[in-house]
Amino acid sequence: MSHDNRREFMRKMGATGAAIGGVSIAGCSSETGDGEGGGGGGGGGEGTTATAEKNVESDLPEERKMDTMEHVSNTERYYAARYQANRLVDKRLREDLGIPAETQPIEFTVVTERESSGDFDMVTYNWTANNGEPDSVVVDRFHKDGSTNYGGYNNERVNELAMAQRVEQDPDTRQEQVKEIQDIVGEERPEQQYLYNLNTFAMNTERFDEETMVNAGTGIRNIWHYTQVEPLNDEGKTIVTNNWDPSDQLNILHANGVGPSRNYVPGSFMHDFLVRPDPDLQPAAWAAKDWEWQDETTIDFTLEEGMKFHDGEDVTAQDVKFSYDLILETEPPAYLNSVVQIVESVETTGELSLTFNLQDPYVPFILITAATTPILPEHYWTQLIEDNGGTDQPWQINISNDQPIIGSGPFQWGEWDQGSRFELPAFKDHPFAAPNIDKRIQRPLSTRDAEMQAMINGDYDQLDYWFGDLQLLKDTAAEQDHLTHVESLGDGRQATWHNTQRPPGDDVAVRQAVNAVVRDIQPVIINELYDGFGQEAHSPINPSMTFWHNEDATSFDGGVPQATEILKDAGYVWDDNGDIYYPEGKTGR
Repeated sequence: MSHDNRREFMRKMGATGAAIGGVSIAGCSSETGDGEGGGGGGGGGEGTTATAEKNVESDLPEERKMDTMEHVSNTERYYAARYQANRLVDKRLREDLGIPAETQPIEFTVVTERESSGDFDMVTYNWTANNGEPDSVVVDRFHKDGSTNYGGYNNERVNELAMAQRVEQDPDTRQEQVKEIQDIVGEERPEQQYLYNLNTFAMNTERFDEETMVNAGTGIRNIWHYTQVEPLNDEGKTIVTNNWDPSDQLNILHANGVGPSRNYVPGSFMHDFLVRPDPDLQPAAWAAKDWEWQDETTIDFTLEEGMKFHDGEDVTAQDVKFSYDLILETEPPAYLNSVVQIVESVETTGELSLTFNLQDPYVPFILITAATTPILPEHYWTQLIEDNGGTDQPWQINISNDQPIIGSGPFQWGEWDQGSRFELPAFKDHPFAAPNIDKRIQRPLSTRDAEMQAMINGDYDQLDYWFGDLQLLKDTAAEQDHLTHVESLGDGRQATWHNTQRPPGDDVAVRQAVNAVVRDIQPVIINELYDGFGQEAHSPINPSMTFWHNEDATSFDGGVPQATEILKDAGYVWDDNGDIYYPEGKTGR
């Protein structure tokens, strides 16, 4: 859909309440419900808007009337397609089911703050599996103590399976466990997937050798690309790129420093890890040149020789031990699931060798723990902690130009003008991953139009993120001789999460009904709002993770009629105006 057509689509949706079912777009079904819609990729268009008969009652008590369902969203200017998808879903919930869903567009930094504090009913954004490892989905998102389970979802069987798959040594048995979790989560619907989105990027290939670009799960926003891409001229010695928001937390021990990619990308570029996932999400030796399991809970690592921190000090096994010990002793919330609950102790066995003792067998250790825990310089962080009053919460230390990051990664701290610019000079003394470029500069702009123009003008060298019109970016790259368009399916999904700890999202029937509506209008979301750059989605694990994806996970594909029946069976009723009321005995917030 073109920029103008999308605006027309939104105009027809209208803030004035015009029924979207009456809009016919590109041959899509109208309110007669001729399209198949929903699961399996049938009807397209606005989905099936035919309705089942509702239970209508009079003189219903006000306290049973459903509360406004606050759908926390990014703004339209920030990411138009996602914002418009949220509005479409909420409009359908209001008009077809009487559920008072309201899109609340706010700045994205506020979105994350509200989610982490539980101040939402629904919240929507893109989320990926950590290094392609399903543990980061099934535990972090759906275990009752998961680090990103902000909606408070709690299912006893899921909790049991999530912990069981962590220790299961047999891949086929672990696969069955992960697939069962997807089925339960599909049935109970704490998460609604909009689509598995195809990510798009662009690069100025007049300045960089296209043959040396590395396209991975995160597109060209990865350490392999940034260290291996070769400049063709002096202009190519610096990569200037965008950022989906200004970096605002660069302490890599802080949850906000490892969660949003606006912060984690620069942080991970400045630090080294024992292991990194390669472009195919397989574990690749990094700071550790090799490792060997002694038994199910004991693993030995040997470090690369010649590694230096950015201040010139040697990287040793003691620094690795210090990094893990600091996390074990202070328990940063961001590392509870990956280190604190996993590692029993770390012992140095030589200047460049060490042994990890685990509390229990933990199959994802290499891709989750070893590949996501940064190596911190003991001499520097000891001083940082001392300078900050001996804090026992090192993740609260303010990283800034006065207290910068010192790591050993391929890029180092340059100058951070928070909100407008962050320079990362290449660390040319890195023994095995010294970048071919001299510097990376991230410079966020306020609009997608400005980012596009910066690519056309040569002010940007590549787009690490693109939240604008997907087809427009592809067309523009085709029209501009110096630009190359890049696509990547990745391992994520655009999804909505429910707050399951308060009404109405605490009722599984409401979440199932929402899923029936979302599944019904997925073809519109994908084809009309995302210009076809995506696939229909029904599970939190992307089909790119072939071994783990459950293609038969439960979803509700019957559209509005099924949603209505689900709510009726749960005791919901409607008044003469079509507004929905809780079952007898249940009231709102």
